[in-house]
Amino acid sequence: MALSGDRITFWFGCNMLRHAEMIRLSIMLLERVGYDVSAAGGPAHCCGTAHDHQPRGASNMAARTVARFNEAAEKDGRSVVVTWCPSCHMHVSDIMAPGNAAAFDITHITELLADCADRLAPLLTVPVKRRVLLHRHIGFATHVPVNDRVIRLLSRIPGLELVEGPAHPGHMCSALAAVPGALAIAARDTWTAAVANHVDTICTIFHSCHRELSALDGKDGICVRNWVQLVAEAMGIDASDAYLGWRKGGAPDIAAIERADQSRYDSLVEPELRKPSPLLAAPHGMAE
Repeated sequence: MALSGDRITFWFGCNMLRHAEMIRLSIMLLERVGYDVSAAGGPAHCCGTAHDHQPRGASNMAARTVARFNEAAEKDGRSVVVTWCPSCHMHVSDIMAPGNAAAFDITHITELLADCADRLAPLLTVPVKRRVLLHRHIGFATHVPVNDRVIRLLSRIPGLELVEGPAHPGHMCSALAAVPGALAIAARDTWTAAVANHVDTICTIFHSCHRELSALDGKDGICVRNWVQLVAEAMGIDASDAYLGWRKGGAPDIAAIERADQSRYDSLVEPELRKPSPLLAAPHGMAE
């Protein structure tokens, strides 16, 4: 998507506590290619999809968020909302914007960066010597050809060798959770393809997939990285991954726990960090 201006709203959804580093890196990438970024997310900018079981509440949240994006467009010249989360992108495209008077356009971060790849490429000066398998889903292609866009971006990284992994249903791994065994099969098929293709890295596109596959990091000598981390590596930017460390047993940031509230951390975050690898949940005969 070609933009007429450089002022954008970057909408990162409700993922700050888990994936602050990915969000920070995404903002840095957008800024490095010349965009003036205003970040928006959290409860104040909820898309409402998590509250679809309460239609009135979801509708009110969606209308409030659209109104805030409209205000940014009209008063601050930020006429484009750049999405990060595929669920948010689909919800704003299919429900929020059509159901409310929207004064802004919508694009996904992979579209925006891929369309300005010529500006990004000169910044990718550090060779990333990895053989990488891309973990893919097909469900988001109805809105954004995200797999192709990420391939276009990763292909610009010097030293990186890319292998396309199997294409899974759903827009990301969380979409498979309601189907018994589906999430485990997706993880198994991705990992099997990675081993068969002798890769050293599996690259995730979305945060939900990254959370699931992080539990397997280090297995068979294969590490798990997100596409923004690989692009950041090629720019010489530190691309640490606190969530992966937490998932592997490291202690979460005390300040983050305090911000989230200890009781919410205990009930919502810790169980996720302690759940077993998705491969262990595979149907009989599919796990190790």
